[in-house]
Amino acid sequence: MDTTTIGPGVAISDKHRGIAYEHAWGRRAAAEGYGSEASGRSLAHLAELGVNWITLTPFGFQRDPRAATFRWRGGPRRRGGATVETARDAQTERTDTRLRLVTAQAREHDIRVMLKPHVWLRPPAWVGMVEPGTEAGWVQWFDTYRAFILHYAQLAQDVGIDGFCIGNELSRTTHREAEWRQLISEIREVYSGFLTYGAHADEVEDLPFWDALDAIGVSAYFPVADTRAPSRADMATAWARIASRLTRLSARHGRPVLFTELGYRSVDFAARYPWKFDDTPPINLQLQADAYTAFFDAVWGEPWFLGVYWWKWRSSLDDGGPKNDDYTPRGKPAEEVLRHHFTSAAAKPPQW
Repeated sequence: MDTTTIGPGVAISDKHRGIAYEHAWGRRAAAEGYGSEASGRSLAHLAELGVNWITLTPFGFQRDPRAATFRWRGGPRRRGGATVETARDAQTERTDTRLRLVTAQAREHDIRVMLKPHVWLRPPAWVGMVEPGTEAGWVQWFDTYRAFILHYAQLAQDVGIDGFCIGNELSRTTHREAEWRQLISEIREVYSGFLTYGAHADEVEDLPFWDALDAIGVSAYFPVADTRAPSRADMATAWARIASRLTRLSARHGRPVLFTELGYRSVDFAARYPWKFDDTPPINLQLQADAYTAFFDAVWGEPWFLGVYWWKWRSSLDDGGPKNDDYTPRGKPAEEVLRHHFTSAAAKPPQW
């Protein structure tokens, strides 16, 4: 297959037919997490659906949006009133080991990996609210973030991971252009693969450093309907308007567009509030499938479009099914929509 090149020597051989691949939760976490037999079976299933990329997401945890630092295993900690660097602890070792194991599992099924570290806050706070309140706070926050992201960039290089997402939805931090450009430069010193950033839908058109990355990444939770159960045609029309804006954005920056996340719960109003996960509307399996179809009809074949990562699919084997109201398409009509489009001729490389 012919390849095209973007950024500093990064080749595209195919569209990203992606899934956000999540470590098992709760009581199944130890037995069915990354690297487990269950994870191998889940990845085999994804390969059968035509998936060729997954994202893996290690976390840092911030207590408050205005905090000047956040916690991540193996990062700086407070001791005796001073910040000190501690040795990588057992939890960090376990996380890194799991990331190595699941990357090896993905390769067994010809699936590529993009590492996508996130900062997490306890809802209703979310990462788009992160904004230290003082100049000293900004300095400290970026110092913490630098240690966090460079740790995982180095891991990605060591393991041979194919792509790296340098941040996710940190929309109140990205006006600090100098800090982000310096960070990108430092990441490139240790990591030689494909780089993007997962912009929030509201920041993607104004991000000041797309030229320093290889693709325009966006968490594409755009509302595409106001009603409880819109038609596929109405949702596709809304997507066409969004696609027009993204066409211009891609042309302006000379970069393809990658949906680093996109997802719909299998519930009423999922297309109006695609980011909302903390309520319990009635299950609507057909709306989820129709929303998937509308995206594929309106966006998937665009020449500037590099691919999509559907949110989400767990490594455990008990997720999904017709009574599940979460984002996973597993065991629902949306899974067959995914299979159809990911295995069809429409999944050719973008003409970039």
